[in-house]
Amino acid sequence: MSNLFDYIKEQVDDAELYTKQDNILAIEIKQGKISAVDGKDVLGISLRMNKDGKPGTAVASNFEDKTIVDRAIVSSHYKSGACFRFKNIQGQSENCFDQTLFEMSSESLINEAQKLAIRLKEINETITFMISYERTNSHVTIENTEGLNDAYDKTDLKISIASISASGFVQGMYTEAYSKYFEISDDKLNEIVERHLISNNLVKVPTKHMPVVFSGRAMGALMTRLLAGVNGEFVVKGVSPLENKIGQRVASEILNVSDDGLMKAGYGSLKFDDEGTPAQRTDLIENGVLKQFLSSVSTEDKLNIQATGNALKKTMFSKEIEDQPAIDSTNFVVSPGDTPDEDILKGIDYGIYVDSVMGTHTGNIPAGEYALNVSIGYLIENGKLTGKIADTMVSGNIYEDLSKVKAIGKHLELMQVVFYPMGYSPMVLFDDINVVGTK
Repeated sequence: MSNLFDYIKEQVDDAELYTKQDNILAIEIKQGKISAVDGKDVLGISLRMNKDGKPGTAVASNFEDKTIVDRAIVSSHYKSGACFRFKNIQGQSENCFDQTLFEMSSESLINEAQKLAIRLKEINETITFMISYERTNSHVTIENTEGLNDAYDKTDLKISIASISASGFVQGMYTEAYSKYFEISDDKLNEIVERHLISNNLVKVPTKHMPVVFSGRAMGALMTRLLAGVNGEFVVKGVSPLENKIGQRVASEILNVSDDGLMKAGYGSLKFDDEGTPAQRTDLIENGVLKQFLSSVSTEDKLNIQATGNALKKTMFSKEIEDQPAIDSTNFVVSPGDTPDEDILKGIDYGIYVDSVMGTHTGNIPAGEYALNVSIGYLIENGKLTGKIADTMVSGNIYEDLSKVKAIGKHLELMQVVFYPMGYSPMVLFDDINVVGTK
């Protein structure tokens, strides 16, 4: 990398060279048998540079490709806007590497996946499950002409379990992910089986306002909208409803939300973001009060907020080396509350539990609007889940509905947004949410 960067410095005014090397192992098991094993190595190299007062970018897949400089210069002829700013702040902490996970062989990981399949079969041998394991070992480096030269190693493990109905469709889904090795608990496996069996009873619900519990997983659809609201790029553009509301109450006083790039073993934890800004924890909402926005190098002067370590090559649909750093979540975290999860359900006479939705990416996200089809959800009657709801939608605006939070559970779950994890949240009870049914 140093030889390539030395060459780059000779050709341009200033520059940043970012690299990410991934070793990915993916395993799939269906009906207790291995259906696929795939391993691959991926190297991505990204150059951002300024020349003659214009910014340019290019990517490459090997360190010998010096044409990356020429291609970046050519791209600058067609780009408008300000030059890139580069900074030199060394990252100090990282909580995203696990030696045990890093050293696990493919045979060991396959064995763990098979053991999980056996555990599920021992609980209920009549249900068909699909299990996937994905382990990623990464090495990230960044170097710029301001003198920054930093690197870190990262491990990730994501485990997904899908239960399949008799007709061959996904009936239930659960995903857990951390940057360390872990096993899914027996309690969670029993819950997955129980909800699969409940789903055999299909029910319809009426159109009305009612209590709605969002699982930690489903909270990602709502938090995507809040993420847009605290995104400094949207604040600068004047499209965030939270503009000029720092210090004001914007949610229930029991709601606390942060973005924590230093979360121990968090799936999104890192040492520095994709601009080289050190990771940090940023408290966004504290006891319902808006405390801070997320900022990048390009927005910190406009917002008068130092970059928060949230400039990432990541969108809802893409996580590629070609993506330019933009403000996104590391580990977006809804803090656990004081109410045991089972007590949240016990207190509801009639409502619904939303576990998975479709339509996260639709609607006016910066404005906080949502209209979500419930893909996996359950009817709550007298404090118990009694059936899987069909043909149901929930809709509203989070800037109204965040004030309706009545209880927050204790157990964090992975928030999944379209293709990628967003962070972690417990289940959250909202009062008086608009539910559109067909009963």
